[in-house]
Amino acid sequence: MTTFPPPSFAQRFQKLADERSPFCLGLDPSRDVLARWNLPDTVQGLSDFCDRLADAAGESLAVVKPQSAFFERHGPEGLVVLQRVLKRFRAAGTLALLDVKRGDIGSTMDAYAESLFGKGSAYDVDAATFTAYLGLGALAKTVELARYHGACAFIVVRSSNPEGAPLQNAVGGDGLTVAQAVADGLRKLNDKAGRGVFPAGAVMGATLPPVDRDVVERLGGALMLTPGIGSQGAGFSDLPKLFAGRERQVIPTAARSVLEAGPEVAALKKALEAHQAPSRAFREGA
Repeated sequence: MTTFPPPSFAQRFQKLADERSPFCLGLDPSRDVLARWNLPDTVQGLSDFCDRLADAAGESLAVVKPQSAFFERHGPEGLVVLQRVLKRFRAAGTLALLDVKRGDIGSTMDAYAESLFGKGSAYDVDAATFTAYLGLGALAKTVELARYHGACAFIVVRSSNPEGAPLQNAVGGDGLTVAQAVADGLRKLNDKAGRGVFPAGAVMGATLPPVDRDVVERLGGALMLTPGIGSQGAGFSDLPKLFAGRERQVIPTAARSVLEAGPEVAALKKALEAHQAPSRAFREGA
């Protein structure tokens, strides 16, 4: 019997973005957020936080992005909560993108990837984040595993934090910045995977200056996860400065600016729509 590859993350995202919105909600249950919601800084508080957000989101989101660190800090029981909330959002048809920023070499990197992608894996997510500091080639098998399972590996290309700029803008012997070189390599990984699959995505901060447009162009058709909207200083009106003409590749992402509306489910629903509406408008070029 012929086995056909599953629909890619990129294909599934485009469908959901058209039906719902392209907006990605970050799940960042930090100590401060739990306190603001009058929840205890415990596994139970973590679980209650996740349930309220899942109730508020329902089937309205295209992508949800839990930050693994805020679950890991609660130990193994926190990771059980993470697994449960991932399953709940996926049951609602939402794509689960785990923010872990893994980056290693050899069998260690393979083990990280195997924990993330595919049925029977620990997390079985639709996408995850990675860093290429140990070389983009070290992530080639991870990208291939993501392709095999219809998932996506989002690789940090240009982050919005100021500490990242000196390294990412450093110029190599070939005259390219590190970010440009990573973007070129990422595009080659996608070209190798076949037309329209795009198993490698890019993390491109929404607060980046227009000069980074060159990096965007080097990425080809890759999806771009764009954190930094809201509390980090970028607005939806800033997105065209960097991503004009690439609107359908952008996954606008925010966390704190939504979470600040909690803990009431009704208020969270309003905050989500306040982010989804401009996300739709940007996608449509309005």
